[in-house]
Amino acid sequence: MAAPTMTPRVRMMAICDGVRESKTEAGVFHLKGVRQAIAALAFPCVPSRPWLFVLSSSAWAGEFPCYVRVVNDRTDRTIFYSHLEPRPTFGADGGPWANYAPIRCAFPEEGTYTVQVSFFQEQGSDVLKGEMPLTIAFQGA
Repeated sequence: MAAPTMTPRVRMMAICDGVRESKTEAGVFHLKGVRQAIAALAFPCVPSRPWLFVLSSSAWAGEFPCYVRVVNDRTDRTIFYSHLEPRPTFGADGGPWANYAPIRCAFPEEGTYTVQVSFFQEQGSDVLKGEMPLTIAFQGA
């Protein structure tokens, strides 16, 4: 039997128009324009402001490199790939970790896309730990 995979859990993912960390409270983030869809006037659509906010937790100490992919559900093609920096890092007691990253890509067509967060593995396949749908819908002028 294979050993269990020791990777953090993705507790929450959100696509939003903006993310700002509180200046007065540590670990508090203000999310603006949380969305499940983006309206496009033309294709390819290059939205100027989507951000991915990720909240994860771990029972294990360490640094866990991971990456974000955006996949076109119709074609199964990856249209965006990026390492999530800084890497999720947990102290001796584990705990929560929050970060956000821009999603800068061109959506080639109308449809549903899946945003995925995966953690690298030294051996074996990487581990998909979070995913969420994002709809790109044509909104004629």
